[in-house]
Amino acid sequence: MEHAHLSLDMLARWLAGRLEHEDMLQKVVPHFLARCPVCRERYEEIQLLLLESGHWDEEVALHEGTQAPELFHRLTRHSLDEQVRLIEEDEELHTWGLCQLLLQTSLVTIRDEPAKSLDLAEAAVRVSRHLGDAYDRNWVLDLRARAYAYLGNARRVLGELKSAEAAFRKAEGYLQRSTSGNLRIEAEVLDLRSSLRRDQRLFDEGVRLADRALDLYRQCNDLHGTGKMLLKRAKILEDAGDHDRAIALLREAPTEIDHESEPQLFACARYNLLGTFSLAGRYEEADRLLPEVRDLFKSTAQPLDLVRLRWAEGSIDLGLGRIEHAEAAFREVQQEFLRQEMAYNAALVSLDLAALYAQEGRTGDLKLIAAELVPVFESRDIHREALAAFLLFRQACEEERLTAEMARRLATLLDKKGWRAGVGTE
Repeated sequence: MEHAHLSLDMLARWLAGRLEHEDMLQKVVPHFLARCPVCRERYEEIQLLLLESGHWDEEVALHEGTQAPELFHRLTRHSLDEQVRLIEEDEELHTWGLCQLLLQTSLVTIRDEPAKSLDLAEAAVRVSRHLGDAYDRNWVLDLRARAYAYLGNARRVLGELKSAEAAFRKAEGYLQRSTSGNLRIEAEVLDLRSSLRRDQRLFDEGVRLADRALDLYRQCNDLHGTGKMLLKRAKILEDAGDHDRAIALLREAPTEIDHESEPQLFACARYNLLGTFSLAGRYEEADRLLPEVRDLFKSTAQPLDLVRLRWAEGSIDLGLGRIEHAEAAFREVQQEFLRQEMAYNAALVSLDLAALYAQEGRTGDLKLIAAELVPVFESRDIHREALAAFLLFRQACEEERLTAEMARRLATLLDKKGWRAGVGTE
């Protein structure tokens, strides 16, 4: 369009105010943007705001997107009870932009601060209920579906599976009432619900939901969603014990994840492959992949991802018989989790140490590990299967008959958040 000019007829209709809106967007706007770098830069900024806000209206995206951070700060500096009151009483908070920002922040904080993520999702649900006639009805229904899906996701991560299921049912109810045809919203709800099915140990349904979400992301040409869904599908297969299919999928993933435009997701795919190799007992293959993952993580990893990688190194060392290196890695990771007050994850590493000690016949160290784990199990709502496994584990330690396999089984039951072998799959 840069060298093409408008026809006389189109120019006349435009000047007379009778040019169709679609023709304006497809013919006139690109023609002038091609000739003005300042306007082109501003146009791209508006397109980014549209993407970030999830709204279809450029004016709404611009004004509400710029106002949302101030409203967010005004709301979230208060306690949750006060936030509820403010949302009910302050009409300035009843905006699409604020609801979207609450949801975006909920998603960002889901892994490391799930309680905060839950509060943000609950606030978003309440804001979404107050979006009235200023917005398209179907888009509001879609936004409410997203809000309830994020609420369900936060409850899932906190282990509240029944209330998570209730939230997802509401999300699907809003989607069924909407006629927007927004496939991306449907894909995201299915995406998050597949994680719930994984935690509920309903693996077949989890894979089915993941496949539907993957197909919708591909239809939308959403490359990030497609790549993320491939990793999540592999994680469900891994949790179901189907390591071979998970490995095959993760080997294929880099063909659909562009290294240049999605460096972090690409690194996640390679790290997850390394972790699944380790879980499958294919330690030589994991060891060969380790230098590549280390190199990728130099530019993409978050601090806790580096802790995960060190943990994976310990698992590989243990699998290859490098006992001293494995013990040093596990102790280092354990101390880092304790330093960051992440006792549950420290307990998971302790179980890897227990497997090492059982393998080496170090019964005194095993008894110390069992004693260290008691407060973690007493202070948390641990699901029944894992609690029963821990009681057997503790008794076996005390009776000096623990096997490495018993320690690994308990670790698998507890590792519901995928700390051991997956990133990018929350």
